[in-house]
Amino acid sequence: MTTDTSNKHHLRLALFWALLGTLAALALFPYALSLNPAVAQLPTPLPVIAIASALQTGLLLILLNWIGLRLGNSIGLDTPIARALVYGQPFAPISKSALNTALIVGCIGGIVLIGLSLAFQPWMPPMATPTTLEIDLWKRILASFYGGITEELLLRLFGMTLMAWLLWKIFERDKPQPSTWIFWLAIVAAAILFGVGHLPAAANVWALTPIVVIRTITLNALLGIPFGFLYWRWGLEYAMLSHFLADLVLHGIGGS
Repeated sequence: MTTDTSNKHHLRLALFWALLGTLAALALFPYALSLNPAVAQLPTPLPVIAIASALQTGLLLILLNWIGLRLGNSIGLDTPIARALVYGQPFAPISKSALNTALIVGCIGGIVLIGLSLAFQPWMPPMATPTTLEIDLWKRILASFYGGITEELLLRLFGMTLMAWLLWKIFERDKPQPSTWIFWLAIVAAAILFGVGHLPAAANVWALTPIVVIRTITLNALLGIPFGFLYWRWGLEYAMLSHFLADLVLHGIGGS
């Protein structure tokens, strides 16, 4: 995949993605509130909390998006569809291979994660706070936008890109482009980092026994590898689509 070098600073594109990431963070709020209803007891009005939290995410994304776009420009990682839209450039043909891969990974991958979650169930320790909480479907669907947009901006556009760029500068700075192994290492590292990042949330539900740690990292990291591959080969938009579909399956069929 080639990148455009005429827009070196990428600020307009970074702002575009930050806006979408902010809206996705706002869409997550009803779901997050259902998980933590104590927030409703705070003296600050809920709309103010929701908007302030989303804006905080958006401001962080402006910087992280710009870094990811700038570094990605030098190693062949980009968001080509959004770039063409934002800068008024011709759109490259949609890759049927990428689209099919994104659809398969998202739909089938979501079902696989549901199956793995059920497979782990007999070995899981008792919940620290047993709950039969059921969250409305509309809230779960809205939450899927956060995974598909905001998490991909954080984990792939920024995290994976930064790791690939650093590995390139450390080990292969004499080469014009990183080798394949560098991209694969960055893909796997970003996926594992995403899984590890869910351990604090898991600790609120279970004691962090080895099986809880393995389950948490596995379920959250597994699809990050094909998402990273989609980003590397065809662009971030395909990873976003796949992640969004996987979350729709998980939140819709899985009910979580």
